[in-house]
Amino acid sequence: MLKIRNIFCLSIFFFIGSQAFAQTNNSAIFRFLEITPSANAAALGGNHVGLFDANSSVFYLNPAYLTPASSKNVSATFVNYLADSRIGFANGAYDIKNIGTLGFGIRYAGYGDLNEFDEDGNNLGSLRAGDLSFTTGLSTMLSEKLSAGVAVDFIHSSYQNYNSSAVTASGGLFYLDRESNFSAGVSFRNLGDQIDYYNGFREDIPFDISAGISKKPENFPFHLHLTLRQLNDWDLRVPGETEQPSFTDNLFRHVIFGGEAAFSDNFKLRLGYNRLLHEQTKTSDSFDFAGVSLGVGLKVRGIDIDLSRSSYSSVGGIVQISVSSQLD
Repeated sequence: MLKIRNIFCLSIFFFIGSQAFAQTNNSAIFRFLEITPSANAAALGGNHVGLFDANSSVFYLNPAYLTPASSKNVSATFVNYLADSRIGFANGAYDIKNIGTLGFGIRYAGYGDLNEFDEDGNNLGSLRAGDLSFTTGLSTMLSEKLSAGVAVDFIHSSYQNYNSSAVTASGGLFYLDRESNFSAGVSFRNLGDQIDYYNGFREDIPFDISAGISKKPENFPFHLHLTLRQLNDWDLRVPGETEQPSFTDNLFRHVIFGGEAAFSDNFKLRLGYNRLLHEQTKTSDSFDFAGVSLGVGLKVRGIDIDLSRSSYSSVGGIVQISVSSQLD
């Protein structure tokens, strides 16, 4: 069993290393895969891969989050996205002795009523557009504190008469030390290719390599979370930028930062900041809360309820609500 687990772990690092610069996010499709899958993580700034209190709701970000402690955890998330767009997540996990912890999830994005026009600007009526992804993951404990996981996604998008499907893989490692209030993780996501293309044109899938840590300093009220995202793609220029940002600016665009304060076992306050989101949505040179997120976590009769709001400056805000429970 130990030999199999070591091979499992080394395979993950092989994929991460061999594909680190194979894909980037420039002009990528299936952007709904980048939406943060839980209100907990969203309130902390976004797609963290080393969350201390992670459960099955975020195994899309790091399959190694699927530990025996997450067994029989089920959750659902609703995202009130921009305009009439609606995004939802539903997932659960179950631990199988001597095999590992299995995770299953569904992601869906619908974009409301859209108008279709021909090349001359004539209105052809309404059209339907949506994205769907089914995810299956498996994680195993390499030691008492270290887990490794892999996941496979089947993705399908339909935009009126145009359709595309893809299969991708994700993998990661997760280290958790509860005694020292420390955790760390590394993951790669969305490594794969399209099965069929929109109108016959192949496009990239938003591949990502991330590494993160979580730590609660002694006698400090906040548990801190930091993730370095898109390590495979250094140049994170936003639309309208013709030149590469300075080294420092580019570096901070890779950073997601958040903090969580537990006022009791039943109430938590969360704050986060995503520099890249700030650059993408800011409306002036002054700080206007673009990229800032906040949220609360409540426990009511054994049910965890998380709420978050991420600011997109004057464009609006993204509100998420997650509900999770541990089944008997």
